[in-house]
Amino acid sequence: MLKDNSITVLMTVYNAQGYLDKSIQSVLNQTYRDFEFLIIDDGSRDESVEKIKAYQKVDPRIVLYINSKNIGQTSSLNRGFELARGKYVARIDADDIAFAHWLQSQVDFLKKNGDVDVLSAGLVTFGEKGLGKVYFSPFCRQDLLLKAIIKSPLNHGSAFIRKDAILNIGAYSNNYKIAADYGVWTNFLRKNGSIASNPNIVMAIRMHADSESEKNRLTQALKEIAEISGQHVQFLTGMDLSEEESLLMCRAHYDEGGLNRQDFLRAVEIHKNVYASLKRDLNLNKKKVRFWYKKQVRTFFLRRIYWYILQHKRIEVRAAAQECLRRTGFSPVFVGLFILSFFPQLFLDFILKTYNFIHTVIAQVFMMERKIPLLKRSIR
Repeated sequence: MLKDNSITVLMTVYNAQGYLDKSIQSVLNQTYRDFEFLIIDDGSRDESVEKIKAYQKVDPRIVLYINSKNIGQTSSLNRGFELARGKYVARIDADDIAFAHWLQSQVDFLKKNGDVDVLSAGLVTFGEKGLGKVYFSPFCRQDLLLKAIIKSPLNHGSAFIRKDAILNIGAYSNNYKIAADYGVWTNFLRKNGSIASNPNIVMAIRMHADSESEKNRLTQALKEIAEISGQHVQFLTGMDLSEEESLLMCRAHYDEGGLNRQDFLRAVEIHKNVYASLKRDLNLNKKKVRFWYKKQVRTFFLRRIYWYILQHKRIEVRAAAQECLRRTGFSPVFVGLFILSFFPQLFLDFILKTYNFIHTVIAQVFMMERKIPLLKRSIR
């Protein structure tokens, strides 16, 4: 059970002066008031430290630690966990915005469901054009295990992480500068850590071209993701994928336009072999296995088709949709894409606009249902 002073909100900062005000204010405005707000500045060269100190003067909950030199976010997070005084460490990045009910919602969940090692929560993305997509983490261990084959299974932003639990497994690996959260979640899963997911949307995650993950997604990030994926596949199957095989499978998801057709289909086959080799002693539900296999394969093809549409390659859209239908069975989405590929390009362009519009509407509906105010002026 949570007691007073049992939460440390941890934020790492590096040259974030353009976003800090909104992010810090969103933490200080939480309805749940009793927490430590630990901010690790990683050698910022802009006015980030000055901004933080100004807030610190008026709110004693803020504890500022300044690294003597830039050591990177992963090392800064590990330092934060060592310094944190709370039982749980709640994560937020310096460019994100927490809704006022974030901490209270997580605390209420823990009170009803008991202590866990990690408590994830729902997120919504946003950018200069407004709301983007809504993301929820899976609610059971089997779904987490299968989702983690190709990507991080939990939302990192907003998560509550029990301090002693993460320190006991070695915290974040310094081998990973961008995908450290993916690494720590799979580590928790391998060690049978207790993980839960709060279905409430509690934070808005800023998406912009200047983010570290975007600048490095085809270089360092992919290498890290592939290494972590390979380790997780070995745990689930006993297979030792080569570095090249792991990278190829991950590129099918993250580098949709960078693979030629032969390599893309080979990546899909590698993914198929992974699912065919899942260990029986994991006792995975067959329906869940089929669901995640199809979901991930269809995501590979959807992302590739999205890229083909942008390149005005209707024949390739048709071939990819047909191939996906052959591999995963009937899907109205892929049947529709196959049919529309015979029409002029403007029909496929309309599909892209509709796709983005639908995700925005879904995000707005979720937030309206949960009575979450998020005006445009508050996210810019």
